Amino acid sequence: MDHQILFVLGVLLGNAVGCLLAVFCLVRMTDQRRSARSRLLLVLVASWALVETARDDMLFVAATAIHMSDYQVHFFLAPSMVLTVLAVVFTAGVLWLVAKHPHPVWTAGAGTAVGLLLGVMSLQAALAGRTSSALSIDTVNALVVAAGLGVATGISVWLGTGATRRSTIATAVTLLAICLTIAQYRIASVVTTDPSIQVDSDAGIDPIQLGVFTAVAFGIRAIALTVMSIIDESSLEPSPDQDLLAIRDRH
Repeated sequence: MDHQILFVLGVLLGNAVGCLLAVFCLVRMTDQRRSARSRLLLVLVASWALVETARDDMLFVAATAIHMSDYQVHFFLAPSMVLTVLAVVFTAGVLWLVAKHPHPVWTAGAGTAVGLLLGVMSLQAALAGRTSSALSIDTVNALVVAAGLGVATGISVWLGTGATRRSTIATAVTLLAICLTIAQYRIASVVTTDPSIQVDSDAGIDPIQLGVFTAVAFGIRAIALTVMSIIDESSLEPSPDQDLLAIRDRH
């Protein structure tokens, strides 16, 4: 039981880093003082952070909550890779519209659409495991979880987009990270295996390779957050000419 608690805390940490990176970008992408290129970069990073976090942490949940006792499991990632690219493109398109027209209603609706997509990504990742037994999922409950994640994401995106207060930003990150973690484990709980149906499970990577894959993904997330913070700080530093002008204005 103790190791399961550690797994849950690890997933929550991974989701928190991804959600912090996404909200970091959401806060800044509506700033009209930034160049179009800078805002587009923020949109792309936010989109990648949301989609990648939902998929990769769900893969870890699947390995530790669904297939923990199945040593013959393999994870077939090719479909999720293709879906990830499409999901990032869709999310970027939606968030770019939000960045250009940050109306509260549109922002909440766009966030909900992104959240539903994250639910789909999590569902696909949950079914990526290939075992000697057939996998099945409670579709109704899975869709309810995805809908709940959509609502939570909509609220978080609405709170985080263009936010100026730290408490609001913290609320957006915390809400999204916790709800994403809950959704991932709820999805895992509605996936079952049927040992009476034998299937081929040779394709894909084994759990150890998957663990390395998700650990690297977490590292990239953390590095991306650090790099984006450094870039943002340097972009806000006034130039010497601006300092001179400020001094002259005072006199």
